[in-house]
Amino acid sequence: MNEIVRLELLGSVQLVVAIILVALWSFYSSEWWSAVLLFLAVFFFVEAVWHYILDDYQRHFKRTQT
Repeated sequence: MNEIVRLELLGSVQLVVAIILVALWSFYSSEWWSAVLLFLAVFFFVEAVWHYILDDYQRHFKRTQT
């Protein structure tokens, strides 16, 4: 599988996981342990954005090389 497509797919999966974790956090926000869900949601969101940025950079770099 192409590395750019793999990065884009991984970013999409991480974005979906972050959305699910935010939904779980909003449901259990009164519990003390829900802070872990929020931390994981933010982590997965940042990772998804990072993968999208890296994907765009590689796509641009590949375009300038040819």
